[in-house]
Amino acid sequence: MSTTVPREFEQFVAQGIASGRFRSEEEAAAEAFDLLRRREQKLDALRAELQIGLDEIEAGRVFPLDIEDIKRRGYERLAVDQSRDA
Repeated sequence: MSTTVPREFEQFVAQGIASGRFRSEEEAAAEAFDLLRRREQKLDALRAELQIGLDEIEAGRVFPLDIEDIKRRGYERLAVDQSRDA
């Protein structure tokens, strides 16, 4: 596969090669595709988790949140963590 660096990225890639960050345009493109692949994997995982939540709601397996209880437990955990750091 051949790659062509889009005009708006030419300077960025050239600077990366000049600084030693990339050995070539191909390496820069490979890193870009790797980052894109990892981003897509994270999005897929988030979508799967979201679907689980939507399925739970649709099945009626929901409960009201007690915000005050959540805050209280959060403050308790924070206090414990801070006492460990002291």
